[in-house]
Amino acid sequence: MLSPEVRPYALDMIPELPNPAEVNGTARSGMTYRIFGTVQPTLIVDVDSRHSMISDAGGMSWMSASVDMNTGAPGGLLAGLARMVSGGTLFMITFNTRTEGQIAFAADFPGKIVPMELEAGESIIMHKHAFLASEASVQLAVTFTRRFGAGLVGGDGFVLQKVTGPGMAFAELDGDAIEYNLQPGETLLVEPGHLAMFDPSVNFDIQMMKGIRNLIFSGEALFFARLQGPGRVWLNSMTASKVAHRIGEYLPSSGS
Repeated sequence: MLSPEVRPYALDMIPELPNPAEVNGTARSGMTYRIFGTVQPTLIVDVDSRHSMISDAGGMSWMSASVDMNTGAPGGLLAGLARMVSGGTLFMITFNTRTEGQIAFAADFPGKIVPMELEAGESIIMHKHAFLASEASVQLAVTFTRRFGAGLVGGDGFVLQKVTGPGMAFAELDGDAIEYNLQPGETLLVEPGHLAMFDPSVNFDIQMMKGIRNLIFSGEALFFARLQGPGRVWLNSMTASKVAHRIGEYLPSSGS
């Protein structure tokens, strides 16, 4: 009887994989960064005495021993409380060094890390969970919708954060990132959890779903984020709430 050829496991059987680094970049300040990975990416920033980074409390994954970490509330206590209202943290962490070193910020969820170089005074509006880290020259402020009451009942995604340059900022998007460049008057209706960030020129509002049957049976959110151009809009293909719901279907109930 013929038998298949049996070979000992050999390293040459493993195909050569590409370098996992997706992005290598340099900020205008001279700070260099790399984004590693495709499913669960990690941002690694090279810093020296000229550069400082900031992130939310708990945002750092690892760093060189030469890097100092300082906890504070940029903008004062009121600004910190406003960040807490928006789902962020009261305190921010500043990272700097007198020599040189590295700081790593790993994504909390499978998705993409998007680098954005902001000019002085240039802003981007981010979902409360989209901000990953930035240069310390970047300013963060909470921004609310014009219809704040609708935002409260509209669920996730309606309390947002304004990120203003100058400096490099990094956004964390769940799943794949889809960018639209809306023309004047062009409008998107977005389920709130899929909204990641948009230009301040985009008119953002809340719109309730139309139709009783749609409200009851569609399985969609009761409110949409209504985004009208001109300007760029970034959407994420995955939402943590939907993933949690799908996982919950397979978990045993408390009575079982």
